[in-house]
Amino acid sequence: MNEMLKRGFLLGIGAAAYSKEKIQTYVDNLVSRGKITPREAEEWKEELIQKGLETEEEWSQQTKERIERTLKELGFATEKDIHRIEERLAEIERKLEEQPPSN
Repeated sequence: MNEMLKRGFLLGIGAAAYSKEKIQTYVDNLVSRGKITPREAEEWKEELIQKGLETEEEWSQQTKERIERTLKELGFATEKDIHRIEERLAEIERKLEEQPPSN
């Protein structure tokens, strides 16, 4: 699951970088055609980038939740499940070590 999330994250970063370049090209084009001022372009670019980041974060969270739900439905253990089992195992091992040896 971690590899899938990592790939999704990297894909999102790539898309964000590409989108940022496209936004810059678009606003530069508007400035060169006299449709907006350079100051307006900068403000607009920052606003569009921020909205894009917010949308990307929302999609990333939704994707993570869908993946976790699907894995749970398929019967896969989550990281939380594994951690809980490891803690129980450590507790059982401690109790066994505390018991006097039987003859």
